[in-house]
Formats: sequence, C-alpha cells, structure tokens
Amino acid sequence: MIASEIGFEELVSYLSRAGWQRAASGRLAELWQSSLDASVSVMVPKESAAPDFDRSLMMLTKEIARRENRSPEDIARDISRQFVDVTDLRAEDDDITDGTIALNAGVQLFESANRLIVSAAAATINRQGSYGRGMPPAARAHARRMRLGQTRPGSYIVPIISRARFGDLVDRQSQEPQLRLESDDSYHDRRIITTLSRALETLAEMAVNRERSPSRDEMRSSVDEGVSSELCGAVLNVLFKGGVSQFDVQFNWAPAAPTPDNATNSIVFTDDSIRILGEVEAELREANLPSERVLYGVIRRLSLKANETSGKVAMETIIDGRKRTVTFDLDLETYRLAARYHGERRPVVVRGILDAPPGRNATMKVSAFDADRSVVSFEEMHTSD
Repeated sequence: MIASEIGFEELVSYLSRAGWQRAASGRLAELWQSSLDASVSVMVPKESAAPDFDRSLMMLTKEIARRENRSPEDIARDISRQFVDVTDLRAEDDDITDGTIALNAGVQLFESANRLIVSAAAATINRQGSYGRGMPPAARAHARRMRLGQTRPGSYIVPIISRARFGDLVDRQSQEPQLRLESDDSYHDRRIITTLSRALETLAEMAVNRERSPSRDEMRSSVDEGVSSELCGAVLNVLFKGGVSQFDVQFNWAPAAPTPDNATNSIVFTDDSIRILGEVEAELREANLPSERVLYGVIRRLSLKANETSGKVAMETIIDGRKRTVTFDLDLETYRLAARYHGERRPVVVRGILDAPPGRNATMKVSAFDADRSVVSFEEMHTSD
C-alpha cells in the first residue's frame, strides 16, 4: 500500500475500472458483482472509521486478488493509488544487483528526487534559467508535501507520490468555471509533475535524442518548458556523481484523474549524455535570463473593440494565497484561442512579467498563453458539458 489511505472512493474507482458493478447499497456497505459472472460478488465497506473496516478491506482485497490471480498486496497498492500520481526514479547499472545499490549512488538518487521536485515546483511558479539563492520558498514548501514510497526491485526504483484528487472545475449550478483556494494545492501538485514531465522531455531531446549539441538559443529557449540549471544538476547527480549508466523517470498518472494532454510517460538518460547535460547546466546558470511568472486561473471577462489589433482578458487567479484578477492583452490569434477556452469553461495558464502591487490592479505582459492541460483534458472537459 502506498501514500494515500484506502477509502470508499478509492474502492469504487478501482472496482468500476476493473469491471465490477454495484448491485446493492446500504448505510455501511455495498454489494458489488462481477460483470463477467453475476454469481460472484464482494462486500465493499463504506465507513473507513468503522471498527471492522480494516478487516472488511482485507477480506475484499483477498477476494479480488483471488479473482485476478494477483497478490493482495498488489491489489491494495493499485486501489490506494487511484487518486495519486506516482513518479518512479530508476537507476540502472551493472553494479546494481539483488535489489541493492552502491551507497553513493543511492544517496545521489534520493537527493535527486528532492532536487527534481523542487526545481519543477520553482518552474511551475517562475520560469528562470537558474534560481541559485533565489529559489522561491513556495517551491520548497510544495515539494515538502510530496512523499517517497518504498523502494522497489527493477534495478533500483524510488517512487515519488503526489496528490491528484481534483474538485469540479465547473460549478454544477451556474455552469461557470470556479476557482477554489482549498483545491489549488492539489492542482498544484499535478502541475508540478506535469512541469517535470515536460521539462525532462525537453532536456532529453537536447541531451539524448540527437547527434549534435544544442545551440545556445535552444538551451535558453528550453527554459520556457521548465528546464533550469537545477534540473540539469539533479539528473547529473545520478549519472555523474552517482556513477550509474542509466537514469529513467516513469510517470504513472492517477487512474481516477484525467491524464494531462500530451503527457510523457517515460524518459531515459544515459551516461553518454553527461557532457551535454553539463553544457546546458553551465549555460543556464550563467545566462542572465528574465524571470517570468506563471499563473493559473479561469477567464472572467473578454473585451475586443472594433479595429483593435489586440483583445483584453481578465483572469481570476491565486497570487500569494489570495484570489486576484489579472488583466492582460493578447494578439488577435491568441485572443480567439482565449475566447474558445472561455466558451469551453477551461482553466488556463499564462506566463509573463507580472505587476501586482498590493491594493492596486494586477496586470501582466504575457509571453505565453494556453489551456491548463495538467488538470483536465479536452475530452474530459467536453464530457462534463
């Protein structure tokens, strides 16, 4: 079993996806039947605070395990991760045998887990080539919320566990998009992992999946995707300092939450990429690139006057733990995209130079605008319409 406790929601989600159907419901439990054989049924406990919940849960997982020809431990783990993303960091080397790893390599792998999440959390707030001593305190705070699971066989695997339980993005009564402070933290966990996925994919494209070194412009433009000198250093920690031949990152998205659009599931770095990784790290550390703020929110107002070459957008967002409205201009092509997302009631993300003085209107000079693809997919959003 991993980080989240098993509750009724996890049980219902797993059973529904495994082909079981609800047959009867009571105050304390439900009866579920196999869709393949109506004579096969299991009792599903509803109240996790009930004294016999653990015993009922054990009986349930044993019965499902017997039906699926798997171990109860595997069933319990799969049930528990219905609403969590699990990011597996895997070190591979000829020296890794019998589920053990060299002490130094293990230390570097665990250290890299922290550095990867902190750098991704920072890039989810501000895009910079290098953070140095200016690492946002919120990035470390967000990273502290995530958990590490037990190491697993398969060379040597360290799982990072983060929440992926989202509320309704659209108010069921008004059918308007909603922004809730209490939901933003869980959204932010998913956004961090999505940023990490895209940043590592971009880094691998430069360092692994090509025959030539990237140009200086390519290195610097990778910052737009969340790459930083700190991210490069986290990968180098494993390959160079840890001395392993291969470092894999596997993203296992929560089964009960929408998978981010165009999400990468697996990224591989080898020791052949050490030189280029070092070049990118040095370039981004030395480059004096402007810091750009990243904001997530919902569009509240759109305004486009006749004969204007840009349109004005007002977006509700969260800045420093408080709801704020930020206004910005978009060129006509991007404005039409914003109007489309507004019509679809999709959350959006903007990146640029923020001016948000206390007590005054907040504005942004936008360099990038898109749908927030980390917490909901187009298909999921259309299904909810």
